Amino acid sequence: MKLDLDDLVGNFEKWKKEDPNQFEYMKKLLHIPFEPSGNYSAPTVLIYYPYNNTNITRNEKLKMIAYVKNDNPIEVRSNIYLQLEAKGPGEENFTAVSSQRVILSNEYSEDNNASMRDWSDITPFLNSEETGNVSFRIWFNDMHNTYYTDTMYGKPHVSGDFYSELNLNLINTPPEIDENCTNVSPDPARYNDPIKYEACFFDSEGDMVNVTLHVFDELGNEHKNATQIIKSGKNVTFTASEYGFFGEDDAGKNFSYSYSYDDGLNGSVTKNMTGPSLLSSPKIYVSNPNVVPEDDNRYWWQSYAFSIKVKNPELDNLRIDLYTDTQAHPKNHQACQMINASKEAEDVSFDLKPFEVSDANQTFTYYFTYSAPDQASRLESDHEKGGVINPRLVKYSMDSGVMVANYLFILLISLVAGVVIERRLYR
Repeated sequence: MKLDLDDLVGNFEKWKKEDPNQFEYMKKLLHIPFEPSGNYSAPTVLIYYPYNNTNITRNEKLKMIAYVKNDNPIEVRSNIYLQLEAKGPGEENFTAVSSQRVILSNEYSEDNNASMRDWSDITPFLNSEETGNVSFRIWFNDMHNTYYTDTMYGKPHVSGDFYSELNLNLINTPPEIDENCTNVSPDPARYNDPIKYEACFFDSEGDMVNVTLHVFDELGNEHKNATQIIKSGKNVTFTASEYGFFGEDDAGKNFSYSYSYDDGLNGSVTKNMTGPSLLSSPKIYVSNPNVVPEDDNRYWWQSYAFSIKVKNPELDNLRIDLYTDTQAHPKNHQACQMINASKEAEDVSFDLKPFEVSDANQTFTYYFTYSAPDQASRLESDHEKGGVINPRLVKYSMDSGVMVANYLFILLISLVAGVVIERRLYR
């Protein structure tokens, strides 16, 4: 019975699936081990590194070249299997850092019996946590023996750009922060506002940067922290609400922050920066500040009715103070009232005579202060314009009864004084 090649291959595939023992037996029958002739010599294998950069970085893409010289006659040559191995800083053993390359028996130059294979764009120390000396060697197998280039020659072999073991120096440059782009906003803010911390970091070697934001309370104790891993040159943003930095209990407090950052090897910490200042949570709601003079004359001696609408749903003994402001009497405290909690808004009124004669012909403003924060997280209202006080200084007209009585009184005093003086001098 004659089998063609397709039948033979089909049988092998069938045995591999259905009869593994038969398959292994056939493999042994067909296996012809390589037996070098008496004049066979192992090929020369070296690392070819024609570059000047002996300092490399973790993410630098390297190109390593295997140089193989095989002076054996072609009839006794075999396939050469090559693999690049490396040893990082502080490591004791080499590990494979590439896939295998193969040189067939007929793939050598006729001029010098040499051939080359390369490993391009490799980053064998990308995750290294140390810097220092690194080494490369080549493992190879000629189907007869296994060799390591760092040990097969008895002593290290270096000739020009050819190495039995290549030693390089792994270095690292730490990342930096662009201090001009650090920011926290809005500031001031309410505790539940979309507060964002922003910064930008650079790494000259293109390493990923681990960035940790540290938020500190008023005593300088760490309040919260969060970490992101970013690409060099990319802005990093921490949104307070996303990380739960602040709660209602933090309202009315001042915070500061700093960044710590590294590339897995070297790092640094920024100085403490201020912000944000959190506004107090509103307890009252104020509106409609108003002033009504006694009449349109706006004399300094007249009464003025000041008022403000206040909604105070929860606080007893809330204090409301009234201030007026003129050039003669700036920030002049006029009066205060205490009010208790109420579901409805109420008008808090002050009816009084707030000015003196020196305030005449001056513009006045007024404002209210309160003992609890309002809806804007403030303890003071805006300064409202009240108008110009009448320039008139004297309260009564010249022909009024009061003024006539004053004149007569002055004349009477003068007459009595004259009589007394005359009698004493001419007695």
